[in-house]
Amino acid sequence: MIGSDVVRETPGVCGGYPCVGNSRIPVWTLVSAYRQTGDVDLVIETFPTLTPDQVRGALAWYAEHPERVDEDIVRNEQALRELSQFS
Repeated sequence: MIGSDVVRETPGVCGGYPCVGNSRIPVWTLVSAYRQTGDVDLVIETFPTLTPDQVRGALAWYAEHPERVDEDIVRNEQALRELSQFS
């Protein structure tokens, strides 16, 4: 396992994406939600299973490791584009 107290990367869990604590909530989802809303409090409300400190900690982790999370966001956007070709 790679990570911190707030963010962990565990091979075989959530595709290896960095997740918040022991949850299966990838950091990229919090970053995407924050980018869409620009409001940390709204992100906290949107993920009620996480504490405010976990959300803030994950966003701070992103600030230190943007290349890791941005790679995940790009990968997910690409997968969504590929899937939408079939509908």
